[in-house]
Amino acid sequence: MTALATELAATMRTPLLETRGLSKHYALQRSTRAWLRREPGEVLRAVDDVSLAVLPGRTLGVVGETGSGKSTLGRLVLRLERPSAGQVLLDGQDVASGGGAMSHRLRRDVQVVLQDPYTSLNPHETVGGALAEVLKVTGSVPAAGRPARVAELLDQVGFPSGWAGRKPGQLSGGGRQRVSIARALAVGPRLLVADEPVSALDVSVQAQVLNLFQRLQSELGLAYLFITHDLAVLERIADDVAVLYLGKVVEQGPAEALFASPAHPYTQALLAAAPKLGRRRSTTSAVAGELPNPITPPSGCTFHPRCPAAMAVCREVVPLTTTTATGQRVACHLYPGSTPGTEPPVRPPSTPASGAAAVSHPAPSPGGTR
Repeated sequence: MTALATELAATMRTPLLETRGLSKHYALQRSTRAWLRREPGEVLRAVDDVSLAVLPGRTLGVVGETGSGKSTLGRLVLRLERPSAGQVLLDGQDVASGGGAMSHRLRRDVQVVLQDPYTSLNPHETVGGALAEVLKVTGSVPAAGRPARVAELLDQVGFPSGWAGRKPGQLSGGGRQRVSIARALAVGPRLLVADEPVSALDVSVQAQVLNLFQRLQSELGLAYLFITHDLAVLERIADDVAVLYLGKVVEQGPAEALFASPAHPYTQALLAAAPKLGRRRSTTSAVAGELPNPITPPSGCTFHPRCPAAMAVCREVVPLTTTTATGQRVACHLYPGSTPGTEPPVRPPSTPASGAAAVSHPAPSPGGTR
């Protein structure tokens, strides 16, 4: 292997963006009664000890039910929220300790595509004006060169340059989202945080926008942090997947392995209920029961009240993260190494809870009985 090839291989293995133990906890205001009694305040753990990595040119999909902390994670990565603990690293450097220069670099290298194109664009400004404003504010293109750059951006998202004079109200939902993508591309980012970018679009338009994301990644070498509740979308676009539940990562790994052999009961239930691309259906009701109150989460494994494979240890002990035979990282007591200081437990006979999806389980440890 040549020196250049070795260097390129090392670069591909180095995360472009990484989170280490990232947490965001919101302290809730105490009632007067609680304050007089000196009772401790309640805390909402929106994101709790999340460690992820996005490699250059790859897509990391983040999936979970509404309230799992996906969008808060995106805001933390973009530094729109300050973390309660943990780090966000860009090319291995902590973005919080780099001062103004690092903040400027983060704004240039990491951009966002929001969920709702109807509200993310100024309805009174033309498409060309919205794109030119980004170039003016960032100072990336001199005034004389902005019209050409605007035309180039429109071409990248499949629009003719003549559409620069149109306003958002003259475009369809998919057209508005293409303008949002063009605006994110204006400063030449290396990574896009896409927060539910197709969920507000008609099903017929979703595939077109996903095709655009894939083409831009191929042409520009972009990396994506793709946040969605739709596993069918991630199956099409993601290279790696992280599954969030109540602010914690319960499973993560290569998309191909995760979709072929999901390890965590929560992931299995979501996949069992996920539609194929082209049929809209939310995963918010994919698992039996309601999402617990994040202010007072269940003890032990937070998924145990809804899990058809729950055991006594699940109610008492927080599972550690371990690696499965197929390469996923999973936090579940069904797998060796997840129960601190003990041998892996043996699942007792049980039947899935009413309405729950069927869950497959690994074989018990040698000598054990189900």
